[in-house]
Amino acid sequence: MDKNKLMSDFCGLLSIASVKGEPSKNAPFGEEVAKALKYTLELAKSFGFKTINYDGFVGEVIFGEGKPFGILCHLDVVPTGNPAAWISPPFTPTVRDGNLYCRGVLDDKCGAICSLFAMKELKDNGFTPTREIHLILGCDEESGWGCIDHYKQVATLPEEGISPDADFPVIYAEKGIVHAKFRFEKLKKFNLTGGTRANVVCDECTLLTYAENDYALAEKCSLKTTGENEFKAFGVAAHGSTPEKGVNALAFAVKYLCSLGYLPEKAYTDLFADGQNFKNVRDETGYLTFSPNLAECDDKYLYVTVDVRYPSTLEYGYVEKLLLAVAPFEVEHYQAPLFVDKNSRLVTTLLKVYNDVTGENAKPIAIGGGTYARALKSAVAFGPSFGAEGDSIHQPNEYMPVENIYKFTEILYRALKELCC
Repeated sequence: MDKNKLMSDFCGLLSIASVKGEPSKNAPFGEEVAKALKYTLELAKSFGFKTINYDGFVGEVIFGEGKPFGILCHLDVVPTGNPAAWISPPFTPTVRDGNLYCRGVLDDKCGAICSLFAMKELKDNGFTPTREIHLILGCDEESGWGCIDHYKQVATLPEEGISPDADFPVIYAEKGIVHAKFRFEKLKKFNLTGGTRANVVCDECTLLTYAENDYALAEKCSLKTTGENEFKAFGVAAHGSTPEKGVNALAFAVKYLCSLGYLPEKAYTDLFADGQNFKNVRDETGYLTFSPNLAECDDKYLYVTVDVRYPSTLEYGYVEKLLLAVAPFEVEHYQAPLFVDKNSRLVTTLLKVYNDVTGENAKPIAIGGGTYARALKSAVAFGPSFGAEGDSIHQPNEYMPVENIYKFTEILYRALKELCC
C-alpha cells in the first residue's frame, strides 16, 4: 500500500466542502458535492477501473465479474456547525498528535477512499475477483437518500454488500429511523428557530418573545439575553442516533417557554424529559432514542423535527402509536430497520477478518445509526470507527487517527479478498 498517495488523495477529497447545496445542471445536490463525485471517479479511472456517473446523483466504480457485491459509501457531509468550535478550518485537512482532522474524515469520505485503495491493492497484486465489486458513491446520504432513489431508477443494486460508514467490528442490526415533525400549539406569540439537520443534535437556537419575560428565569434556563425580548441558547452537537453525547440547545428555550406559559408543559416533558418513557422501549438492539433537533414556527404552531431511532425488531405501526402520544406529527423521512443473521457468512467472515487484524475477540453489534446497508437485501455496516473517534462524527473537530486509516484499508483489502474469491 502506498501510504503517501493514499493520504494525499484522501486529503484532496476532504478539501472539497461537499455540504448539500442548491441544485444545478448535473449537480442535483450542489456544485461542491458534484465536485467531490468528479474527483473520486477521476481518481478511480486513473487506477484503471470502470466508472459511471449517474447524472450527478451517484457514482460507481466497478471491478471484476460475477455476482455483484456492493460497497456503499457517501461523499456528502453534514454542515460544519459553529466555525469557532473548530481548532483548524473544517475543510483544511490537518494532522495533530497523530490524528487527521476534517469534516467528513470519518463520515464518510474515508469509506470511499479506503475502499477504493483496497480495490486498487487487490488489482495491483493481480487478484481477480469472482464477484463484480460495485463501489457505489452516494451524494445525498445525509439529507434523504435521493442518490439511492435515483440509482434504483437507472441501475440495479447488488443484493449483498457492506457499508463502511459506521463502527467496527460488524454491525448486524440498525434501528429504524423516523424524522417526525411534531406540531405544538402556541399559547402566546413567540418565534423559535434552531438546528442544522434533523440528524444532528441542535447546538444553537434563537428565541424571540412578544409577551412578558423573566430575565432571571431565562438565565436560570441557560438562555443568553441578546436584546430586548431576544435570547440565544447554545449546546453541543452530536449525531442524532446518540443524543446523550450532545447537549440540546432547544431544551433550554422550550423549558423557558413552558415555564412562562408560552407552550403547554407537556411540550418540554415529552420532548426533553422522556415523558413517554421511550427508554423503556427496547430489545436486543437497544432502546428507542428521541432527539428534537430542528425548530421553526408559524403564527399558530411550533414545529419540532425529532430524530427517532427505534429497536430493530419492532413494527413501525407500534412505534407510530407511541409517537402520537406526544403530539400530531408528519413523517418527513423514514427508513425501515436492518437485521442480519449473526451466523451468516457475511457477518462471520467480516468478523474473522477484523479480529485477525486487530487481535481482538469482538462480537457483532447493533447501532442506532442508519447506513446504506439497509438499502440492500443482505448487507451490514463495517467500520471505519475503531473507538473513541466515532464520537466526533457530526461534531466540530471530526477526526480519525492516521494509523487507523491504514488499518482500515488493510481490513477492507482482506475482507474483499475473502468475500470475492
